Amino acid sequence: MTYYYLKTVHHLFVLLWLSGLLYTASLFFISSKSALGDKKQLTAMAMNFWGYVAWPSMLIGMLTGMAMLHLRLFHLADVWMQVKLLVVILLVAFHIRCHLLYQRTRKSSNPDPVKSPKSWARLVAFGATFGVFFLFLMGLKDSFQWVSGTIIATLATALVGFWLAEKT
Repeated sequence: MTYYYLKTVHHLFVLLWLSGLLYTASLFFISSKSALGDKKQLTAMAMNFWGYVAWPSMLIGMLTGMAMLHLRLFHLADVWMQVKLLVVILLVAFHIRCHLLYQRTRKSSNPDPVKSPKSWARLVAFGATFGVFFLFLMGLKDSFQWVSGTIIATLATALVGFWLAEKT
């Protein structure tokens, strides 16, 4: 019974984490296209969301995930779990990269700290691609064709996302 409570909390906080990654990058993208007065307010909103939602969600999601894995160690033998853990490592690296970028933006004395809308749009597309990958991996993990379904959905999202990022 404990496993299912952990799983529910884990899914909730991973969803919040991914939405935190997307929402924060989206706020920076919007602020890069807005007037100077709005930029400071949007940047402050993004940093508050990042600090109060994205980071705690990542930590709680990882703790509950490790607790679930501890309760069911046999999942480590499953290929989908190995792929998921690899993608979690990449996602944490992406999160830290975003954090360094946000910190640099926050510390910038330049009144226009967000310079490139395209880079923020790419960041949003990259985060959305990770989100779709996780959704399809978790939804199709018990299916025989989880590999092809996950890869096709992820590639389609990445192509559309990066195409839209280039259009901005």
